[in-house]
Amino acid sequence: MRAEPSPRSAHDPKPLVAFDPASVRSQNRAGTVAATAAFGLMRTATRMSVRGTEHLPPVGTGMIVAAYHANHLDPILVGLALKRHGRMPHFLAKSTLFTGALGVILKRIGQIPVLRASAQAGDSLAYAKQALAKGETVVIYPEGTLTKDPDFWPQHFKTGTARLALETGAPIIPVAHWGLNEIYPRGDKKRLCFRPFSHDSVVAFGPAIDYSDLWDRRDEKKTMGELSQRVKNTVAAMVAELSERELPQRFTAKESGE
Repeated sequence: MRAEPSPRSAHDPKPLVAFDPASVRSQNRAGTVAATAAFGLMRTATRMSVRGTEHLPPVGTGMIVAAYHANHLDPILVGLALKRHGRMPHFLAKSTLFTGALGVILKRIGQIPVLRASAQAGDSLAYAKQALAKGETVVIYPEGTLTKDPDFWPQHFKTGTARLALETGAPIIPVAHWGLNEIYPRGDKKRLCFRPFSHDSVVAFGPAIDYSDLWDRRDEKKTMGELSQRVKNTVAAMVAELSERELPQRFTAKESGE
């Protein structure tokens, strides 16, 4: 829908993250080390299972993973599910995480900082486009933050995921999960339940979201709103299935374009 902006300004040509073959190989090697360590940590608290991997496109196909976000640990869970099935995940993450030791690790494994309220704010999607063009997996949390819903339902999805899809044509793979709140209850940062295999966590990938009917729309804002709502309703339905709860009616209404 729009021309792709060039990451970084002309006076500062050093990219924040690169997706050339050498960089990707390095990110994958570092990602394997990080995933091994993360799996060792997670297995002390949960039995992790993954569903719906048949919905993932072939390795080497750029895809957007639109992820449910309800727990501080879910990037680890989703990242492990993807890495286990041959995809190095590149999360769009807030730039404040890219400091200190954690920042060094995130940069080393090719994560993409979201530079809010800065001159490079548009770079995040530009880097994401580069990753998709190279056949990489970009993971976005469409809400931009943890859901604050008391029953853990998704809340308002921003339009960044829709914009990225409509500008690249990349498939949107929805992903949901359930079980992490038993390990790390929201709002209780001091309580981590590390009892080996005492809880179950499941990650589910859904079929690619069909948005072919939106290509010829002229109203860009409405189109992105409709696609965002479609993604949110899909993720909510997956959460309902995993949590064995009834889906609230607000997620079954016709796309509102909000």
